[in-house]
Amino acid sequence: MKKIRIGISACLLGFQYRYDGKSKKDSQIIELLREHAELVPFCPEVECGFDIPRLPMRQETGPRGVRLIVIETGEDVTDQMREWAENRLLQMERLDLAAFIFKSKSPSCGLSCQVFNRQGKELPLTGQGYFAKLVRKKYPEMLVCEETDFPEIAEKLKF
Repeated sequence: MKKIRIGISACLLGFQYRYDGKSKKDSQIIELLREHAELVPFCPEVECGFDIPRLPMRQETGPRGVRLIVIETGEDVTDQMREWAENRLLQMERLDLAAFIFKSKSPSCGLSCQVFNRQGKELPLTGQGYFAKLVRKKYPEMLVCEETDFPEIAEKLKF
Protein backbone atom coordinates (compact mmCIF):
# COMPACT_ATOMS: atom_id res chain seq x y z
CA MET A 1 0.00 0.00 0.00
CA LYS A 2 1.35 3.42 -1.00
CA LYS A 3 1.75 5.83 1.89
CA ILE A 4 0.38 9.34 1.65
CA ARG A 5 2.91 12.15 1.95
CA ILE A 6 2.52 14.74 4.68
CA GLY A 7 4.66 17.84 5.06
CA ILE A 8 5.61 18.56 8.65
CA SER A 9 7.64 21.15 10.53
CA ALA A 10 11.02 19.48 11.01
CA CYS A 11 11.24 20.37 14.71
CA LEU A 12 8.16 18.18 15.32
CA LEU A 13 10.13 15.20 13.98
CA GLY A 14 12.96 15.86 16.41
CA PHE A 15 15.28 17.90 14.20
CA GLN A 16 17.10 20.40 16.42
CA TYR A 17 16.34 23.30 14.10
CA ARG A 18 14.57 25.75 16.39
CA TYR A 19 16.10 29.15 17.10
CA ASP A 20 17.44 27.80 20.42
CA GLY A 21 18.97 24.69 18.82
CA LYS A 22 16.32 22.42 20.31
CA SER A 23 13.46 20.44 18.85
CA LYS A 24 9.79 20.12 19.72
CA LYS A 25 9.55 16.42 18.89
CA ASP A 26 5.97 15.20 18.94
CA SER A 27 6.11 11.44 19.46
CA GLN A 28 2.31 11.13 19.27
CA ILE A 29 2.21 12.41 15.70
CA ILE A 30 5.17 10.29 14.66
CA GLU A 31 3.67 7.15 16.19
CA LEU A 32 0.17 7.71 14.77
CA LEU A 33 1.44 8.31 11.25
CA ARG A 34 4.41 5.94 11.11
CA GLU A 35 2.61 3.14 9.26
CA HIS A 36 0.34 5.29 7.11
CA ALA A 37 2.32 8.27 5.91
CA GLU A 38 5.69 9.40 4.68
CA LEU A 39 6.53 12.49 6.71
CA VAL A 40 8.39 15.12 4.68
CA PRO A 41 10.25 17.59 6.94
CA PHE A 42 10.33 21.32 6.24
CA CYS A 43 12.06 24.10 8.15
CA PRO A 44 11.72 27.53 6.59
CA GLU A 45 14.29 29.15 8.86
CA VAL A 46 17.03 26.59 8.26
CA GLU A 47 16.24 26.03 4.59
CA CYS A 48 16.41 29.76 3.83
CA GLY A 49 19.81 30.04 5.46
CA PHE A 50 19.32 31.11 9.08
CA ASP A 51 21.81 29.72 11.60
CA ILE A 52 21.22 27.28 14.46
CA PRO A 53 21.06 28.63 17.06
CA ARG A 54 19.81 32.01 15.93
CA LEU A 55 18.26 35.05 17.49
CA PRO A 56 14.48 34.70 17.81
CA MET A 57 12.23 36.57 15.43
CA ARG A 58 8.64 37.69 15.44
CA GLN A 59 6.08 39.24 13.17
CA GLU A 60 5.89 43.01 13.43
CA THR A 61 3.55 45.38 11.69
CA GLY A 62 4.88 48.63 10.28
CA PRO A 63 4.73 50.88 7.23
CA ARG A 64 5.54 47.94 4.91
CA GLY A 65 2.93 45.63 6.46
CA VAL A 66 3.62 42.59 8.62
CA ARG A 67 7.29 41.62 8.42
CA LEU A 68 9.59 38.99 9.98
CA ILE A 69 11.92 40.84 12.32
CA VAL A 70 14.86 39.57 14.40
CA ILE A 71 13.86 40.79 17.85
CA GLU A 72 17.27 41.74 19.27
CA THR A 73 18.72 43.46 16.19
CA GLY A 74 15.62 44.73 14.36
CA GLU A 75 16.85 43.08 11.15
CA ASP A 76 14.06 42.51 8.63
CA VAL A 77 14.46 38.98 7.19
CA THR A 78 11.17 38.94 5.28
CA ASP A 79 12.72 39.19 1.82
CA GLN A 80 15.13 36.32 2.51
CA MET A 81 12.23 34.16 3.68
CA ARG A 82 10.07 35.20 0.71
CA GLU A 83 12.72 34.29 -1.86
CA TRP A 84 13.21 30.87 -0.32
CA ALA A 85 9.47 30.26 0.10
CA GLU A 86 8.64 31.10 -3.52
CA ASN A 87 11.18 28.52 -4.73
CA ARG A 88 10.15 25.93 -2.14
CA LEU A 89 6.49 26.23 -3.08
CA LEU A 90 7.39 25.44 -6.70
CA GLN A 91 9.30 22.36 -5.54
CA MET A 92 6.35 21.26 -3.37
CA GLU A 93 4.24 20.64 -6.46
CA ARG A 94 6.35 17.56 -7.21
CA LEU A 95 5.99 16.20 -3.68
CA ASP A 96 2.26 15.46 -3.96
CA LEU A 97 1.56 16.28 -0.31
CA ALA A 98 -1.83 15.28 1.07
CA ALA A 99 -1.57 17.44 4.20
CA PHE A 100 0.75 19.64 6.24
CA ILE A 101 1.35 19.74 10.00
CA PHE A 102 2.82 23.06 11.15
CA LYS A 103 4.47 24.07 14.42
CA SER A 104 2.07 26.24 16.37
CA LYS A 105 2.91 29.85 17.28
CA SER A 106 5.93 29.94 14.96
CA PRO A 107 6.39 33.22 13.05
CA SER A 108 7.11 31.16 9.94
CA CYS A 109 5.03 28.00 10.46
CA GLY A 110 2.19 28.80 12.84
CA LEU A 111 -1.33 28.87 11.44
CA SER A 112 -1.85 31.41 14.17
CA CYS A 113 0.91 33.55 15.66
CA GLN A 114 1.16 36.76 17.60
CA VAL A 115 1.86 40.07 15.86
CA PHE A 116 3.72 42.93 17.53
CA ASN A 117 4.16 46.62 16.82
CA ARG A 118 7.63 48.10 16.21
CA GLN A 119 8.00 48.92 19.90
CA GLY A 120 7.49 45.25 20.81
CA LYS A 121 3.96 45.60 22.13
CA GLU A 122 1.78 42.57 21.49
CA LEU A 123 -1.17 43.54 19.33
CA PRO A 124 -4.69 42.14 19.62
CA LEU A 125 -4.53 40.86 16.05
CA THR A 126 -3.27 37.41 15.18
CA GLY A 127 -1.24 36.59 12.10
CA GLN A 128 -0.23 33.48 10.24
CA GLY A 129 3.32 32.26 9.98
CA TYR A 130 4.96 33.50 6.81
CA PHE A 131 5.46 30.09 5.19
CA ALA A 132 2.17 28.65 6.48
CA LYS A 133 0.27 31.55 4.95
CA LEU A 134 1.90 30.99 1.56
CA VAL A 135 1.20 27.23 1.67
CA ARG A 136 -2.46 27.88 2.45
CA LYS A 137 -2.71 30.42 -0.36
CA LYS A 138 -1.09 28.16 -2.96
CA TYR A 139 -2.87 24.97 -1.80
CA PRO A 140 -6.25 26.13 -0.45
CA GLU A 141 -7.72 22.61 -0.59
CA MET A 142 -4.86 20.98 1.32
CA LEU A 143 -5.63 19.75 4.82
CA VAL A 144 -3.43 21.75 7.19
CA CYS A 145 -3.18 21.80 10.96
CA GLU A 146 -0.83 22.54 13.81
CA GLU A 147 0.49 19.86 16.13
CA THR A 148 -1.91 21.14 18.79
CA ASP A 149 -4.87 20.30 16.50
CA PHE A 150 -3.51 17.00 15.32
CA PRO A 151 -5.53 14.45 17.31
CA GLU A 152 -8.78 15.91 15.97
CA ILE A 153 -7.46 16.33 12.44
CA ALA A 154 -5.94 12.83 12.21
CA GLU A 155 -9.30 11.21 11.58
CA LYS A 156 -9.78 13.37 8.46
CA LEU A 157 -6.74 11.83 6.81
CA LYS A 158 -7.64 9.03 4.41
CA PHE A 159 -5.39 6.03 4.94
